[in-house]
Amino acid sequence: MVRFDKEASAKIFQENNQRSRPNTVDLHGLYVTEAEFYFERAVQQVRERGESSLRVIVGKGNHSDDNIPKIKPAIQTLGKNLGMTVNVDPTNDGCLIVTKFNS
Repeated sequence: MVRFDKEASAKIFQENNQRSRPNTVDLHGLYVTEAEFYFERAVQQVRERGESSLRVIVGKGNHSDDNIPKIKPAIQTLGKNLGMTVNVDPTNDGCLIVTKFNS
């Protein structure tokens, strides 16, 4: 069961990100723990490329229970705990802009 869940999340992630720019990661449609895993991986890749920001698509919570976002607050907290600056994209509240990548 765990293996199937990992395979499913990998397929969702791959499908959502196949046309994404290198400094963008799309996490919507994943469970929170899966989104956190892929976020940390994307942060590492951004650091390795020396880029200054990462656009994180988290969604607005429209498909969550009571339309309350789950991924967005989790990624905001994780990013801040990792010492990054995390802001809501002023043009799209379903996206976060992450900056200040410490090595």
